Amino acid sequence: MSEKVIRVGVMGQGRSGYDIHVAWLRQATQQYKVVAVADQLKERHEAVQLGAQAFTDYKDLLAKRDLGIDLIVNSLPSHLHTPGTIAALQAGYNVLSEKPFALNLADFDAMVSAANKAGRKLFAFQNSRYRPGFKKMREVLASGVLGKLLHARISFSGFARRWDWQASQRYSGGNLNNTGPHPMDQAIVLFGERSPKVFAHLACQNEFGDADNLASVSLYGDGAPLVEVVVSSFMAYPQGDIYNISCSQGGMTGTPTSMKWRYYDPATAPAHTPMTGWSDNRKYCGEGLSWIEQSWSYTAGLAEFDAMSRDLYNNVYDVLVRGGTPDIKLEEVRRQIGVIEECHRQCPLAKRFS
Repeated sequence: MSEKVIRVGVMGQGRSGYDIHVAWLRQATQQYKVVAVADQLKERHEAVQLGAQAFTDYKDLLAKRDLGIDLIVNSLPSHLHTPGTIAALQAGYNVLSEKPFALNLADFDAMVSAANKAGRKLFAFQNSRYRPGFKKMREVLASGVLGKLLHARISFSGFARRWDWQASQRYSGGNLNNTGPHPMDQAIVLFGERSPKVFAHLACQNEFGDADNLASVSLYGDGAPLVEVVVSSFMAYPQGDIYNISCSQGGMTGTPTSMKWRYYDPATAPAHTPMTGWSDNRKYCGEGLSWIEQSWSYTAGLAEFDAMSRDLYNNVYDVLVRGGTPDIKLEEVRRQIGVIEECHRQCPLAKRFS
């Protein structure tokens, strides 16, 4: 007997709503069916070709009870994630919301409260949790061969100018709110299960807008690794590896689709006497560690980005149909939102547009 097919309504048909969510859901026909979409621009109603009904106002979609919708995907512009999600929850739907999941902790808590009151499920679309390279990184770190994680640097950067709504504070745009939740979610996972201290720098050097297009954030705390996140639109020579991991017995570096790591085995490392005096004949310490080096490449047939959508939507399906556990814990998302809110508090930017 086949399992239930989840009926989906997608609010917002921009790049995320159509090119990410509808693009994957139209492939996952054993699990999902898009039955409704909403976007104020009628030319974005291509999903009707899939048999979906189209609305120009997402509130009209939410009021259409006879469609039997099981899940609402909120891919509205960032400043509408909280009100759109709360409206969908109050209408009795389970909701998967795009990033940034919320703009501050007050909004986050209001969304969770609405979900609890309605008895509905609330999910965060943090698809970069499933990036193949990041999954491999977590696997290697968990094995213990690299020792204790001390420092991680994640850079989602390049050189690009932007002049659409993502360049405007009016619509909660900017690098930190837009791209930032991807590496920030990974940073929260690497940091551990507590709230980090935060040091941030945000800057806007955009003649077309007033939102940040350079963000550098450090997460730190006693007994925790230092985790740095950089989201820069001014890196004309972007580093080849977006991840650089330093551990007590080795390290790791790589991209979303390829990783390499090297480490030494403490059991076979040269023995040394603890420091008792000055250096020997003014020489630096030197030894020949026997490095163990390994590498990995993503070779699955499914494109990397599709694999990320597949894994996240598989987990949502497992929760809704089989009573499974969400991979993306709301308490983790709350810590991420707290960090982003603190970054904006530390680095307020002047608003050029009302």
